[in-house]
Amino acid sequence: MTVFYGYKRLTEPEDWRGLAGDDKWVAGRSAFELAHAWNDSSGLPEPISVVLDQSGFEVLRGITLNLCLVEKPVFLDTHQGPSMTDLMGYGNNASGEVVVVAVEGKADEAFGSRVSAWVRGDGKNAAPFSPPRPSRVRRLAFLSRHLGTDITSESDLRYQLIHRTVSAVLEAQLHGAAAALVLVHAFGPESSDNWADFSNFINALGDSAQQKARMCGRYKLGANRDFPVYFLWWQQSSTIQTPQRNAAGDGPDIARH
Repeated sequence: MTVFYGYKRLTEPEDWRGLAGDDKWVAGRSAFELAHAWNDSSGLPEPISVVLDQSGFEVLRGITLNLCLVEKPVFLDTHQGPSMTDLMGYGNNASGEVVVVAVEGKADEAFGSRVSAWVRGDGKNAAPFSPPRPSRVRRLAFLSRHLGTDITSESDLRYQLIHRTVSAVLEAQLHGAAAALVLVHAFGPESSDNWADFSNFINALGDSAQQKARMCGRYKLGANRDFPVYFLWWQQSSTIQTPQRNAAGDGPDIARH
C-alpha cells in the first residue's frame, strides 16, 4: 500500500488541496488532476507501470511505491530556493532495489522561464539586456555539473526541467537508490510547446525524445556522471474543460535563488 504525505498524511485527493492552494484546486489544473490520478491509483498509475515494465530497463520493472511526498522541497546548491517537486515517490523495483520517481504534473502550463530570462531575474520582470545575477550563475554552474552538460546563461532551455531533474538525482542519491525516473504527467489537450521544450531538454542531454510514452535513458548524471536517470512523458487525456490560466506555471516552483 502506498502512503502519501504532505504536511500531514494524505488519504484522499481532497487532502491535497491545502498543498496546492485553494485558488489552484480546480478541475483541469495539474495539481487537481495529479492528486486524483495518483491518489485514486494508490500509487503508480497502472498504465504507467505497464510502460515501465515493458521498457526493457530491468531497474524500472515492477516498481512499487511505498511513500509519496507532495510538493517535496529539495535544496540545490544552497539552502535557499529549493526545487519543489510536485510528487516525489520512493519505492522498490522487482529486485528490491530502491528507485525514486520524481513527478512533474502539467496541464496547459509552461515549464516556467527559460534559462536566459531566469538567470537575469524572475522571468517576466527580467530586462533582456541586464547582466546575469551572480547567485543564479553559480546555481546554473551547479546544475550543469550534475547534468554533465554546459548550460550557458543564454540557453533557451526551460529552467524548471533542469532543476527538477537535478533534484531527482540528488534525492535518489541521498536515499541510496539504484536509479531515478523523471516523469512528466501531462493532462488534457496535448501542448506542442511543452513537448518541444521537453524534447529540447532531452536533446541537450544527448538523446532525442521522439514520441510520448517513450522511455528515454539511461543517462549517467550526477556530479560524478555515474548515476542512472530515466525520463518518461505520459500524456493523459481529460474530459474536463480546462479553464484559462497563467501560462507561467502552476503551483509552487521556488528554486529561484
